[in-house]
Amino acid sequence: MDESAIRDYSMPGLLLMENAGRGVSEIIFREYKPCKVLIFAGKGNNGGDGLVVARHLANHGYSVQLALFEDPAGLKDDSLLNFSIISKMNIPWALMGTISEEEIFAYCTKSELVVDAIFGVGIHSSVRGIFAKAICAINGSQRPVVSIDIPSGLDADTGQVHGVAVKATRTVTLALPKRGLFEGEGPRYAGKIEVADIGIPRELLLPFIDTKAHLDKDLGSKD
Repeated sequence: MDESAIRDYSMPGLLLMENAGRGVSEIIFREYKPCKVLIFAGKGNNGGDGLVVARHLANHGYSVQLALFEDPAGLKDDSLLNFSIISKMNIPWALMGTISEEEIFAYCTKSELVVDAIFGVGIHSSVRGIFAKAICAINGSQRPVVSIDIPSGLDADTGQVHGVAVKATRTVTLALPKRGLFEGEGPRYAGKIEVADIGIPRELLLPFIDTKAHLDKDLGSKD
């Protein structure tokens, strides 16, 4: 749907990313007063959504710290643009590949809220290395966690945990609920689920309306 919105409806990917980040931010504004927030941002579009969240939270008085898994020089396109804005806003950041698991855990415990923007719906293999260490630190910190689209490490189609996955307090899933949030291990990891409208044209959503209506019943049971 993202690709079709960009290709067939001339919607810039940057606009979809902005809508996603703002949608997640608005839920955080509603649920959590201004506090210390640690945002884990991967190198893909999910991480880019996290960068947008960082901007909006900082603008609303939250104390934001970014934890990046990609050197900023390696970011591309929309994510790179958002990082450029963040740099000019003087939002602090640290590169996860250069610090220990103990230091990552310390970052988590010093925060009051964690935002998980490490992996999106594309992960289908075991989580390893620094990513696994960060997810273990997030879970071990016992801080409230908001996951963007799906908890990192959880398969969006099957609900399978790929080695390790974030245990979210709430998941803000984008455009439509993902089946993996309700199947397999999904219910144990997703927390409360909400859907954020990111501006996908309705015509692209119509083939999934029946599925969404069915899943919305499940969403109601998460409240």
